[in-house]
Amino acid sequence: MYENKDQSYYFLSVRDDLIRLIPDSFKECNILEIGCGNGATLNKLKQLGIAKTTTGIELFPSKDNYYSAIDHFFLENVENIIFPSNMHNSFDIIILGDVLEHLVDPWTTLQKITQLLSTTGRLIASIPNIRYYRVLQSIVWKGDFHYEEAGILDQTHLRFFCKKNIINLFEKVNLSIETLTSQFDQETINSKRYWINKLTLGIFHDFFVYHYLIVATRKD
Repeated sequence: MYENKDQSYYFLSVRDDLIRLIPDSFKECNILEIGCGNGATLNKLKQLGIAKTTTGIELFPSKDNYYSAIDHFFLENVENIIFPSNMHNSFDIIILGDVLEHLVDPWTTLQKITQLLSTTGRLIASIPNIRYYRVLQSIVWKGDFHYEEAGILDQTHLRFFCKKNIINLFEKVNLSIETLTSQFDQETINSKRYWINKLTLGIFHDFFVYHYLIVATRKD
């Protein structure tokens, strides 16, 4: 299925939404991005001085890429990698941008990845929200769980999460969620959805979230 994807599917653009989640105090860091696409995000992190060394893991390489600018690049399936013990506690920032929903076993894989995070580091992730109102509209009202080429019901998604499931996933692998937000939380008073959420005292907040953005730290 992945082989039929358009190249734009693999985030050829920079994930600025994830970069903004990195605390301002983090400079000259060792950064790992799993599912790094064409390497554009790691390249920008290097240019900004946030990254000292960059490591990227990607299963489906892009033709137009920044791999030569990445210090360590691995063409691998993260679920199959056995990380050596000298990589444990070695990354200040680990990025998982819309990756976990593609995995057969995101729980075990996230546990493995958590071991690579330094005790003061941050794990930054984005995960689609199956509770998004347009998805529910299709399933509940139309009776149609229709897989698509991209989006929340992407045909390559193996796992689906609501907010509660995301929290449980991170807690299960000994990660403490420091920030749990979304692009919807940045909407202004000019947005119709903003006012619906405001006037209903936030009852429909989770239904307007397309995907959640998470910053987590190790509990130990």
